[in-house]
Amino acid sequence: MAAPRNRAERALVTRRRMVSAGYLLFCEKGYLGTTMNAIAAEAGVAVQTLYYTFHAKAEILGEALGAAIVGFDNWFGPPPGPIMVERLLPMHTWWDEFEAALDARAALAVFIDNGVGVLERVGPLVAAMHGGSGDPDAEAVIRVGEERRVESYRAVVEVVAAKPGGLRPGLDVEGATDLLVVLFSAEVYQAFANGRGWSRARCARFFHEVLPQQLVG
Repeated sequence: MAAPRNRAERALVTRRRMVSAGYLLFCEKGYLGTTMNAIAAEAGVAVQTLYYTFHAKAEILGEALGAAIVGFDNWFGPPPGPIMVERLLPMHTWWDEFEAALDARAALAVFIDNGVGVLERVGPLVAAMHGGSGDPDAEAVIRVGEERRVESYRAVVEVVAAKPGGLRPGLDVEGATDLLVVLFSAEVYQAFANGRGWSRARCARFFHEVLPQQLVG
């Protein structure tokens, strides 16, 4: 990676380093077991810098979740203004390819191929997030994150449904969204990867077999 050329680029590099440090420590020690001092030390910044940038540990959790979803090298911080799914989805580098797919099965395949990487990154963070229950700020991050996941999956289903092949007979957008939310989740991925020792490739094959059967015509 080229050296940062200006103040804004240096700030972005530092922000990503702090978010990555938070992600690593949350996954290792859990949300409640991670302190702001520990995140600052892991990131190599003063704790004052951490507080100035994020104000609270829950904000780092929220950004760690966002970065895990879109990829740490693609994370620029929360988009300015209201955070809506229509603005978040194009942050995925594969979104244009997904929308350009010729039919429903091809679109779903693009989503699965790239979504498995998201599940792999988000999975270790899930336990840390739920381990923050009892902390109102962390619980708010969990709630909002799940709401956005459902909205994002609904948007994915709407694109798939509009393409040739569409959804399987008798299945509407809401029903397909429910299936996708439950089946294509970090919890399911972790159950296979950590619980049963499946490789990422084997998990991907499972999703490629099951999701088209359940969703598309």
